[in-house]
Amino acid sequence: MRRLPLLALIPGLALSLVACAPSVDPSETRESLAEVTEDPAPPDAADELDADLNPEPVVDPLDCSPYLVITARGTGEPSRGQLLSPVAKAVSDARPGEVQRLDLEYPADTDVKEGGTVGARTLIDTLNVQAQTCEEQRFILLGYSQGALVIGDALSSPDVRLVGQTVGEVSEEAVERVLAIVFYGNPRFVGSEPFDYGSYDPRLNGILPRPPGSLDAYADRVRDYCVAGDFVCQSSLDLDEEPHVEYYTNGMPQDGAAFVVTRMDPPRRDPTSEGAPG
Repeated sequence: MRRLPLLALIPGLALSLVACAPSVDPSETRESLAEVTEDPAPPDAADELDADLNPEPVVDPLDCSPYLVITARGTGEPSRGQLLSPVAKAVSDARPGEVQRLDLEYPADTDVKEGGTVGARTLIDTLNVQAQTCEEQRFILLGYSQGALVIGDALSSPDVRLVGQTVGEVSEEAVERVLAIVFYGNPRFVGSEPFDYGSYDPRLNGILPRPPGSLDAYADRVRDYCVAGDFVCQSSLDLDEEPHVEYYTNGMPQDGAAFVVTRMDPPRRDPTSEGAPG
């Protein structure tokens, strides 16, 4: 198992990461992911969100905080109480007043091709608009399960995507602003990538493995967590839901948050505290 021993290096990051694991139907989840490649028909959203046909961004600019943390939840997870919420909070708490948090607005339901197309366009437009609007803002991307698929495809070249092939691309400026990417239970997991972490079997890939090297441009900024037996990121024939929700309790969210924090600038000093009597 590859694991980052970072918690001890970051004072104050003894995290209270509490979230409720969703009820996962392994058969339904596997079937919904398999349909992405088995059904060749484009989703209904394909034309509406085609960046060439409709180039106007689908999002409005956000505030220009130093950091923008974007979470992309897994299938069936609520916006609140999801696996990634406490991870985002831990990052925010590590840099008070510097972090803005955004839960990616997309369906996260079992129609992965349709919802993933919406998510990819929304994420790409958000990154591009923010990069253009906020000169110094940097991005932290967190994805669980289907959310990891959406983020990874949005960051990849359109020709290797399974969702959102026509929704545009992340601009070069926005690519440079991506500070950290953390995935959990990624359907597009590839066991041979250098940024993989966890108890996974490196001989096994996810249900929908990404072509190796697709995320090379981000390699030093990625942590892709996968546990042994997770039927989503290890394509296990044993449809046991427990490994896929193990991330809620196995310490990997803490590791992911710690990885992000080590990539951030030191906390800004409060000018009002300078020169104060000791």
